[in-house]
Amino acid sequence: MAGDPKLSQMQPQKIGGWDPRHVRHLNTQSAALTRLNKPKNLLIRAFLLPALLVPLWYQPVLGWFWAIALSLAAVAWVWVIPPIGKKTVGAQTWLQKAMLGERMWLNRMFVPVPAPYHKKALALLVVGLIAVGVAIWAAGTNNLPLMLTGGGLAYLAKFASLFVMVKIFEHMKNAHPLYKSWRHVPGNDNSLKAKAS
Repeated sequence: MAGDPKLSQMQPQKIGGWDPRHVRHLNTQSAALTRLNKPKNLLIRAFLLPALLVPLWYQPVLGWFWAIALSLAAVAWVWVIPPIGKKTVGAQTWLQKAMLGERMWLNRMFVPVPAPYHKKALALLVVGLIAVGVAIWAAGTNNLPLMLTGGGLAYLAKFASLFVMVKIFEHMKNAHPLYKSWRHVPGNDNSLKAKAS
């Protein structure tokens, strides 16, 4: 899919005086994207919700202080998780495309994405956040059916959003030079020279 010709001619907009070329989080080599752009790390992130809910479920035994502390520790652990497996190059798998599509959607203030994709992604995000909120409240009150319903709905919303993010990636991958460069991660010439010698 070649992308929208109008989008390919658009220049990144400056937001609040920031040039997107100088914003660290737009760099695909940033530590955050290196962690999150790996399928194994995405699967580990999928365990965040149970790790968040289990301490809250056992709060009558643990007490509110330890239940909240353990839940926050689970969130912090997933955020700072180190990359697992070999370094990936470009967008080779469906999950990598979904991760880069999510990156493109988050970058929509600088390079706009088509409105239909944005509306779908936003709707799924809202549904997912409401479902997570319901699951957290249900875990704190030990309401098992409601917790399972909220958790299941949150997973369905996230899974559906991955399909939307892949569509965003396919539509936007050639829409701007910034995104073309995201698919081609440069190699380290020094390491190649060291192996040759």
